[in-house]
Amino acid sequence: MAGEVRGRRHHWPTFLRQLILVVLLAGVVATGPTPPVAAAEAAVEAADWSEVDAFVRGRLDATDTPGAALAVIEDGRVVHQRGFGEDGRGRPVTPDTPFLWGSLSKPVTGLAVLQQVEAGRVKLDAPVRAYLPWFRLSDREASDRITVRHLLTHTSGIPTSASGEIGDRYDNAPGALADAARDLARVEPADRPGGSYEYSSAGYAVLGALVEEVTGRPFGTYLHQKILDPLGMRHAVATEGDFTRERVAPGHRSVFGTAVPFDAPYDTSGVPYGHVGGSAEDLTRFALAELGGGVLDGHRVLSAKGIADSQRGHVESSAGRYGLGWSVGTLKGTGERMVWHDGALPGHHAMLVMLPDSDRAVIVLQNAYHQLRAKEFADAAIGAAQLLSGAAPRTTPADGFAVALPWATAALVAVLLLSAVAPALRQLPGRRAAVRARSRRRIALTTVASAAAALATAALLWQLPAFLGGTLPMALLWLPDVGWGLVAAIALALLLALERTALGVLDLRRDSGSRRERRMAGAA
Repeated sequence: MAGEVRGRRHHWPTFLRQLILVVLLAGVVATGPTPPVAAAEAAVEAADWSEVDAFVRGRLDATDTPGAALAVIEDGRVVHQRGFGEDGRGRPVTPDTPFLWGSLSKPVTGLAVLQQVEAGRVKLDAPVRAYLPWFRLSDREASDRITVRHLLTHTSGIPTSASGEIGDRYDNAPGALADAARDLARVEPADRPGGSYEYSSAGYAVLGALVEEVTGRPFGTYLHQKILDPLGMRHAVATEGDFTRERVAPGHRSVFGTAVPFDAPYDTSGVPYGHVGGSAEDLTRFALAELGGGVLDGHRVLSAKGIADSQRGHVESSAGRYGLGWSVGTLKGTGERMVWHDGALPGHHAMLVMLPDSDRAVIVLQNAYHQLRAKEFADAAIGAAQLLSGAAPRTTPADGFAVALPWATAALVAVLLLSAVAPALRQLPGRRAAVRARSRRRIALTTVASAAAALATAALLWQLPAFLGGTLPMALLWLPDVGWGLVAAIALALLLALERTALGVLDLRRDSGSRRERRMAGAA
């Protein structure tokens, strides 16, 4: 998703709202009972958000998302919140419904690291091994040169694919995060440190382990003590205990176009890059602190300079530029600077779009996700931000490949299954005669060709997830219909190769027997 941004405002202009407030406050003077703060809140509630709500609702329908929460921030206040649909347990979604945030956890981790920088415990340009002596990739020399800044900006050389090596473990044992980071020792770097941008959740796992090391606290505990609790994020999730307490409902994965609940456990080993969570209300608190220069309700979590540095694009990325935990770009249609991050887990999608120059932000949390339709899920937040800024909202058409792939995989399974049961036709008299009529050479060539074709099919199917940027286990987790279709197709292709080989050997033996019988009959 490119950094995009800006548009038309579909709420009342500031001067009009100020006029309304004056009238309301005049009523307060005349009647006395309504406090000024209540009058201001009443004015916000009177604003017409129907167009924004309708747009978000339309995007949820387009992606078959059962439930979502929306929040809008303007001028240092939450001016609109609402829930759509139901959670994975059939309860209505509200602004207090907890979701998991996926990679939107990364800005939270970035903030935690920068707190250590400002406390003097960590230096951005120091080698990671200065704090984690055990940290290494398969290339020890490269490992020695990876800095904290490299990890924050995804320029460490740790490949995107490393997430498949250490991610989605659902490991909640003590030390799970450090154990995951240690397993990077078998990963080959994709580039030299600082050489190029390559998005890496694995790098943020290392950052979480670093925070644990320098603070002496579990990462989730640290987040609560230094970020989540001070900002009043009451339903925030950063530990397995939080996940249980908040009763985070199952998300939804797409199975042949239908949203199916997926009740995954929590993953303590993945908190720094994907398993922070909370409600839309919680995320508004985090956004308000980011827009407010690191302070909210008198609680400062980072200096204004630190916040500004984190929101500044440090390196060119695949989506504009990347800062110290944030993507940075411009809103398509307006050119306004946009600081944003989205995130996904199997069954959840979250996005926060901040427009710092106009002091606005949009949050959309969704309880469904499809890995091959990521832009469609991001449209809800991006498009809402564009509406608020006066631009036409982005609506990505459904990806025909993503829609067709599960059905194509199922069709392939059906073809392979029919091919595997086809040898039953050999029991027909005509088929047996045709087999007897074949030469030994033809039998051998047919056997080798059919077995080779089946093996090649299995190999190609095994490589398909890599072509899509993942692995077969990742496909099973993120795209279950495709993943299980591939498993079935690979198994059937291997079975078919074995079957064709066995039948070929049997046909050759039968042919040899038939030849002996004919020779004996001729001799008689």
